[in-house]
Amino acid sequence: MRAYVELIRVPGVVNVTASQLFARLPLGMLSLAILLHVQARTGSYAVAGAVVAATSVGEAIAMPVTARLLGRIGMIPILVSAALVNGVAMLALAFVHVPMTLLMMLGFLIGASVPPLLPAVRALYPQMVPGEGLRALFALDTTAQELIWVIGPVAATFLASAISTEIPLLFSAAVTVVGTVWFLLGARQFRPMIVTSKVAFGKVLANRAVILAMVASLALVASFTALEVGVLALFGNHNLSAGVALAATGLGSLLGGVLFGHRHLGVRGLALSMAVVAAGTAVFGVVDGYGLQLAALFASGLGFAPALAALYVMVSHEIADHSTAEAFGWLNSGALAGGALGTALGGVIADSYSPFAVIMVSAALALAAAGTPLIARTAGPVGGLSREREACQV
Repeated sequence: MRAYVELIRVPGVVNVTASQLFARLPLGMLSLAILLHVQARTGSYAVAGAVVAATSVGEAIAMPVTARLLGRIGMIPILVSAALVNGVAMLALAFVHVPMTLLMMLGFLIGASVPPLLPAVRALYPQMVPGEGLRALFALDTTAQELIWVIGPVAATFLASAISTEIPLLFSAAVTVVGTVWFLLGARQFRPMIVTSKVAFGKVLANRAVILAMVASLALVASFTALEVGVLALFGNHNLSAGVALAATGLGSLLGGVLFGHRHLGVRGLALSMAVVAAGTAVFGVVDGYGLQLAALFASGLGFAPALAALYVMVSHEIADHSTAEAFGWLNSGALAGGALGTALGGVIADSYSPFAVIMVSAALALAAAGTPLIARTAGPVGGLSREREACQV
């Protein structure tokens, strides 16, 4: 905990971290907001899941490109233009009545225009807090971002239930624009400079650490987005109950990040943290009673933030400064591709089988994520997950 206290005393760290988290709050709402809105319009979880998947695919494709452009064009023009396009696209989705194909195109545009705040801020962090403080800063960021997944689902389901399904989309549009401007104003004091990459686009994918992090985050996020669909299908019209259930996962992840996110996990620790996600999700699928279900979801979240923090630190240690923004863009794309896979798969299974089947698929995806670092270790040590660091495992 002392590491976090020392970190927040650094001038500007709290403002930058808070502003980018606020700007990214819609990411915790958007999947549910689109699912609820499109399902209410069409009556189909499969159609709603396809639109959400198109959103994730759009962001996954565009994020490495826009992240790389941060160094070539600059943070202000890229972030401001993306935020404006993103806001307009969400307004259009909220109010237009068009066929499924056009809904998917709007979803793709929403995803493709998401401001690349994640790669921007994570490329900025080494300039703000160099040395050993960087691990704590990544852990603080990854832990604090769980507030997005605590507040977002509850806000989306409450606004959709209490007012209309259009309101969460309108709220998301406003937060994206305002939050992006706030971040840019707060980051000015650090004179942020995203270094232009000196290597060919995509070459960072030759790094084993980047590939490992992409595959692990893909499976882990796919597990979570499939769980979102399963929870919504399970609770049916009780949208607020579903939002609270998903928030319980976020609270568990928040606590896990505070307790373990700043520590060295090692290969076994990383695998164990993702296995906790799988176990908690599976228990949620088989227990009865809302209280027990919330407890299982809370337990499943305990491993989420520590695992992501370990993956981000591993990539930051393995990649040169001029490639960090692009590397984090690719890492984000892996997570988004997982989000698209989990949502689309969950929607089809929910319509064809049952919510229980979706939840079991979610648990299986988390278990697959847990196996990724163990498989990678058999091919030799990978940067921040080397065997020597296992001595520091908690």
